[in-house]
Amino acid sequence: MSRRVWKLQDFVAHTGRVQCARLGEKSGQVLATGGDDKRVNIWKVGKPNAMMSLTGHTSSVECLVFDKQEEVLIVGCAGGSMQCWNLEYRKMAGSLAGHRTACTCVEFHPYGEFFASGSNDTNLKIWDLRRKSCIQTYPGHSAPVSAIRFSPHGRWVATGGLDNQVKIWDLTAGKQMKDLDLHKGAVTSLSFHPKEYLLVSGSADRTVILWSLESFLSVGVSSIGATPVQAVKFYPEEQAVLSASHDLLRLHPCSAVSNVSDAMDVDWKGLQDIRLCYPEEKLLAVSADGSQLGLWVADLRSRDASRVQPARRPVTGGNSGRGSPTQAPPRPFHLEPEEERAPAAPAGPPAPAPPAPPPAPPQNSQSTPSPSEVAAEAKAAAFAAVERLERFGRPPGPPPSGPPVEGAVECCGDLWSMGVRCGLVSKALLALVSALRCCRALFPPGTCQGRPPLLSRRDGLWSAGQT
Repeated sequence: MSRRVWKLQDFVAHTGRVQCARLGEKSGQVLATGGDDKRVNIWKVGKPNAMMSLTGHTSSVECLVFDKQEEVLIVGCAGGSMQCWNLEYRKMAGSLAGHRTACTCVEFHPYGEFFASGSNDTNLKIWDLRRKSCIQTYPGHSAPVSAIRFSPHGRWVATGGLDNQVKIWDLTAGKQMKDLDLHKGAVTSLSFHPKEYLLVSGSADRTVILWSLESFLSVGVSSIGATPVQAVKFYPEEQAVLSASHDLLRLHPCSAVSNVSDAMDVDWKGLQDIRLCYPEEKLLAVSADGSQLGLWVADLRSRDASRVQPARRPVTGGNSGRGSPTQAPPRPFHLEPEEERAPAAPAGPPAPAPPAPPPAPPQNSQSTPSPSEVAAEAKAAAFAAVERLERFGRPPGPPPSGPPVEGAVECCGDLWSMGVRCGLVSKALLALVSALRCCRALFPPGTCQGRPPLLSRRDGLWSAGQT
């Protein structure tokens, strides 16, 4: 095994066999595992004991996924049912029965309380957690669904199956868009590029295929590996694709996927999930072998670069609602192997405190924008977002409703009303919301009474604007 890959943690996760494991996307420090003991255990990465254990499932746990805030967990079981858990209160919020056979994969929509599920019954289902019901069903695969991913803008969903097919579904039109059928084995993993119109798929045929979502054609195929590809993920900072199998972790440039710019021998078996860790430039992987769970770390920097970390230019530009890779929370666990960790500083007299920074100059009140200036900028930015959304359409379901903004900025109210009439999600109005918040001090209390709530943490972007 490569010296750039090491085991961070190894422990017994369940009394029976571990069936699935998933890392949280927000912090990367929360891990959920499901087993054939009908339990779900929640762990903090680096800690040996479970934070909580969720019981009440009627069959073996086959798949699970956190929501974006790591507050809700969806669990799919072998009997076809799914359970929704509120992790804050540690209780089951509901049970959904929709599949005839085992639920094999679940995935949350990026903007709102919706999720998708795939099953051995070959169906893809879209669920609304607020209604606690299925709102769309897509039959199309001829074998069990094995992988699901939503596009960053939320309009499309991609599925992979044991029938060797990758299918792209349009949630607005409610039908299949494209069928991508170059793989010769079961599709094991899918990943959308966070900024570009690209999709990558990994398969049991031991290859990785990069797809253009503008032409829906293959733009690159990797060489055949020694073992099936278990997971794929885009590495945006390096403009590359990561592919992980049982014995090898490879890095493929997006410009030439057939090439391998870096490779590391690994020894993980039963790979369940992978996640990139910024700014450390490391990969955190979860594997399961029987009742044992293993956490692994892979250093993605070259051996020479790992000694001195060069400063990287921050990634700029939109990320479709996802945080920038450079804004990572501090990690309480070590991502370095024990022999390479820096020794603790010897005890001694405390170092003198650095001099206090000079006080910040007072803000110039003359630089505060006027309501008309804020309104003009917000209107221009929001019109640009509306134009972009009109290219992609809007999500499924009824258009949002609510009274227009009534306040000092009349054109902002007109823009909100237009967004409601067009049935566009409030993502088109994020610039407007930010502008109104920035100039909140300019408006006395009661000026904007009567407007609907624009955004709330729990409503999600699809439901914004509803009263």
